[in-house]
This record gives sequence, structure tokens and C-alpha cells, in this order.
Amino acid sequence: MRTSITTLLTSLATILAASSVVAADLDGTVKLGGIIRNQTGDRTAVQEMFNVYDGFSLSQIALQGMLAPRQYVALDLREINLDSRRGNLVYRLPGMVKVTADYRQHRQIFSPDGNVHSMRKDWRTGAEVTPVRWLELTGHLDSQTRDGDRLSFPLGVLSALGTSYDNRLLTGDVGAQVRGNGRGAAVTYSASSFTDELDPGAHRTGQLVSARLWAPCRFVPRLSHFVRAAWGVRRLSDRDLDYRLGLFEYTGVLRPVDALQLRYDFDARRIDDQATRLKTDRFENAIDATWFHRYGQLSGGYAHETNDDDQTLTHFNTWHGGAVLRWGRRLDANLDVASRVRKDEAEVTLLRDVDATQIRARLQFRPNDALAVGAGFSRRERDFTDIGVDLQGDEVHVFGSYAYPAWGALSGDYAYTNDDDRDLLSGSFHLQSHVVTGRVELDRIPDLKLAGGVTWLRMRRDLDIEKSLVFVEGVLTPIRDYHLEVKYNAYNYDDYILLDRFYTANVLRIDLAYDLHVR
Repeated sequence: MRTSITTLLTSLATILAASSVVAADLDGTVKLGGIIRNQTGDRTAVQEMFNVYDGFSLSQIALQGMLAPRQYVALDLREINLDSRRGNLVYRLPGMVKVTADYRQHRQIFSPDGNVHSMRKDWRTGAEVTPVRWLELTGHLDSQTRDGDRLSFPLGVLSALGTSYDNRLLTGDVGAQVRGNGRGAAVTYSASSFTDELDPGAHRTGQLVSARLWAPCRFVPRLSHFVRAAWGVRRLSDRDLDYRLGLFEYTGVLRPVDALQLRYDFDARRIDDQATRLKTDRFENAIDATWFHRYGQLSGGYAHETNDDDQTLTHFNTWHGGAVLRWGRRLDANLDVASRVRKDEAEVTLLRDVDATQIRARLQFRPNDALAVGAGFSRRERDFTDIGVDLQGDEVHVFGSYAYPAWGALSGDYAYTNDDDRDLLSGSFHLQSHVVTGRVELDRIPDLKLAGGVTWLRMRRDLDIEKSLVFVEGVLTPIRDYHLEVKYNAYNYDDYILLDRFYTANVLRIDLAYDLHVR
């Protein structure tokens, strides 16, 4: 469990040892403290509390800076001794090498008492090497494991999914890229492996090889070409079943004048699924145009997609348009409109024809550097004509912030949504929600920073749910490089229809921090 964090700690020791040999310039922080948690109710109700543990905490070890004039390093480890541990490492030698590593683990709770839960652990590492200016070599390796318990579905019966997790997913890739004079080419090989100790029949592997090429056109000025091709296969290890993918993509970008950009995209792929015995060909052609101006831009486009296999023929038509208006830092306005229509020619798919539209608008105004106010609106509609289902919803959003130098800042926003859905099972479903958030920061008192905030959610009509999160925090610096950090969080959840589904939690975090300086 602690192997990955131990690896990062070893990296920290190596860095500190190296800093005693080279001219290092590093700054960092060490935090020690504790978490006091009190909770009651259904522990599956508030996801923000899934990964909170109480007790003593080595809250953070952070270090960043230069090991030498051209070597940058950053290490950040948090809650190392708790099951919520996470950390990341970055080492960079600009223009030559970049190494990254990241680890985190997270608990998922399934039962109201918290006894049925699983743990997911993610480890990611990668490297980018540039031996010469025109060549870049890359490699990445990711590991994701999950173990623990799960609820059977339906409850109380022996489920085909089982009652436990014990699986691992490994993914990785290596690649090479050459570039220069506006031209370039790249090749990447990716592989994956999934193993499940509780279900050997779910073991699968996958490989994908892709190549990319980009270059300006020799015959048409200001036209650039981008081409990508890939072939891959995913196979169940103990069965004669596989899933094969072949694709070809082309993008052409033309700038006839500086203010106008025209773009064409072509996507062709074939999917051969041995499990369903279907071969599907997908073709998409898309055109887009964007006109740029010092005060904003206008854009629009159209795409046509066809999916054709042994049983169905489906067409998609998509339109979109947008406008952006900017006036320095004072005014920022956006409008986007999109529509997507699906036609099932054979009338054999589950959803048949589908029409979907969306409209979004946003306006922000800054009368001065301290104040910002704005509002937004969105409308979304989806109509499944053949099966008698339609969904539609509206959202209105207003927000604002104000900062007063040497005193502090405050911000807040309010969102209202109204959704009406009609389906075949319940006939109709209506939902209204109100979400209010606010935050205030106070910097007026010397050596003391205070902050507080609230998020409140209310859902009405066919649901009756209320949720709130409140926090208050302060950082006191009595002596240079020493800080006392205190943060209190209160969580509350109530479902007024399901009376036994409620949750209340209080969390107090206290940390003593010390600022490190290595010269």
C-alpha cells in the first residue's frame, strides 16, 4: 500500500542529497497535524467525505526549486500516513529531459454504514527526452488497481458481478516525434492489460499503433495538412474474441487571410467486433470557419456522420455556431448554438431518431480591476420522437467578485435549473434546483489570514433534497517560517422523501507548518 509513496520519499531523499553537492535553491513546506471527524447518517450520501480519515496526519511535504541553474524539481506529498495519501514529482531539464510521477488512492463507499467499500490506487509515470532539437522520445506507464467489497445487484441476490473487487489495469505507450520547419512526424505504440483475480474470463489485452504527419502544402499557400492513421486490437485472453479498430484522419487548415481560418476534417474508421459479429464503418466529414477580429470572433460549422454495419444505417447531422465579443479586460461575451440530428434509416436501433439542441450564452463585465459581475444562460433539448421521450432544461447563472487590496476579497454565484423530462416508465419527471456558493477572504489583520464560505443546494418538485457545505479556515504566522493552520468543515445532506437517507459530518483539521529553505 505504501510502496508508491515510499518511492516518492526515496526521490525526496535523493534530491536532498544532491542538493548538498550542487548549488541548490529550494523552498518547501512540512506540515504535521491531525484530523478530527464526527459523522452520522448514510455515509454514501456525500462523496466529499469518502476519502476523509481522522487521526494524526503527516499532512504535507513539499519541495520545489532549482538543483542547478538548469535543473528544476518539484515534489509534493500529502497525507502520507493515511489511506488518502497522494503525491506527485516533476523533474525538468529544459530542452532535454522531463520526468513526472503521480500517485493517489481513493475510497468508494457503497453501504450506509461504510463497511462495504473499495479502494482505487493510481500510479502514473512518464518521461520525455529530447536528445536533439528535432527529435523527442516519450514513454508513459500507468497502473490502476481496485480492491475491496461491492454490493450485489439486485440487492440480496447472488449477482453475476460478485461482491468484491480485485482487478488491475496497466497501460503504457512509447513514441518518437521529429519536427522542424513547420513539418513533423510521430509514431506511437500503446498497450494495455486488464486482469481480474475474481473473474479470469474478463482478462483482456490491447495494442494500438498510430502515426501522425503534418506539413504545409507545397502548392497552396497558407494551407497545412494533418494526417493520422492507427490500427489496434483488443482481445479477451481466454476466448477467441477480439475487437479491431482501424482509422484514418485528415485535417486541412487554410488561412487565406489573417482574419479567416477554414478547416476541414475527415474521419474514417472500421470496427470489427467479434463478440457481436458486426463490422461497422464510420465516416465523418466536417467543415468549420472562424473569422477573427480585434474585438472577438465568429465561428460556425457543419458535420455529417454515417455509421453503417450489417444491420443498421445511421446518419448524424451536426450544426454549430458561435460568437465571442471582447473589449479589453472590461467585457467578455460568448454565445454558442449547436444542433445534432440522428436518423436511423433501418429503424432497428433502441433509440431510433434523436434530435438534440443546445444554446449557451455568457456575459462578464469588469467596470474596474476590483469588481467583476456576470451572468449566463443555457438551454438544452433532446427529443426521442419514435419512442415518445423528450428532455429539456434551462439554467440561469449569475456571479460576481470583488477584491479590495490589503483587506480581502469576496465572491459568490447563484444557479437556477429547471428540467422537464417525459419518459415511458413514469410519464414525466420535473426537477428544479437552486445552487448558491459564496466565499470571503480577510487579509487586514497582520500575520493572520481568514476565509470562509458556503455551498447550498436545493432540489424540488419530483425530488426533495437539500445539501450544504460550510467551511471556515485561518492561517496564523506567529514567527517567521512557522504557521498554524486551522480549518473546519461542516457537511449536511437531507432527503425529505427517503427519510432514512440523511448525513451530517463535522471535520476539524489542525496543522503546524514549517517553511524550508535550502540554499
